[in-house]
Amino acid sequence: MPPQSEMQPSNVELAVLNNTRWYEGMFAAHGLAWKVDGRVWLSHETPPAFHSNLVVLAAATTQFEVEAYVHEIERIPRAAGWSIKDSYACLDLVPLGFTPLFDAEWIWRDAGQAEPRSAPHSLAWSRVTTAAELQAWEGAWWGDARNDAAPQRAQQFPYSLLASADHAFFAGWLDGRIIAGGIANRSPGVVGISNLFSPAAFAQEAWAALVACIGAAFPNMPLVGYERGADLQLARRAGFEPIGKLCVWQRAA
Repeated sequence: MPPQSEMQPSNVELAVLNNTRWYEGMFAAHGLAWKVDGRVWLSHETPPAFHSNLVVLAAATTQFEVEAYVHEIERIPRAAGWSIKDSYACLDLVPLGFTPLFDAEWIWRDAGQAEPRSAPHSLAWSRVTTAAELQAWEGAWWGDARNDAAPQRAQQFPYSLLASADHAFFAGWLDGRIIAGGIANRSPGVVGISNLFSPAAFAQEAWAALVACIGAAFPNMPLVGYERGADLQLARRAGFEPIGKLCVWQRAA
């Protein structure tokens, strides 16, 4: 058996790495600092909406180690609460004053898999390439009911993200306006799919169209992400399979 350092990462570990690379892109775009070690990814800054201050990187990260990171983060007083992403759903953070925000499943779609079957596309799909398009895309993204929980609606996706070769925004257009979309982010070995939104009537089309768009932009790479509830079922119909659980914990101010 090869040494641990030479072992290939598991599919879940690749998904976790992809998620943290997205965090790094977002935090850099917002001018926010972070640091990473072999156990966690963390930032002392106030993160963009729906992002955590701490992400567990290794399944071997212990409760005791997380407690030390919590104390480190809380040296800076916070007006709002904050959250931890337990990437392997293996911690009990209730003793530290956290409550579960949601549980989800990491998902995986093999490279080269046939495109998902769906009804003929009713929307025109394209890659977002200009600041004006990204502004319209974000306006539609904020209009999705799943984003109502954001404490405030500052700019979420800075235009500098469009310059990155590892990030791609895709939009579904109807009658000259964006009503659906999603994001792809590339990391070693995989491409992540996230921030998917659409009206309910176009939900399955959105998954199928985004799989096709991402496959064209980043060919021959597995797709990863995480979903829950009805969105997880849509992902499964698009050819994704659950590969592991995660849990996001929140702590009040």
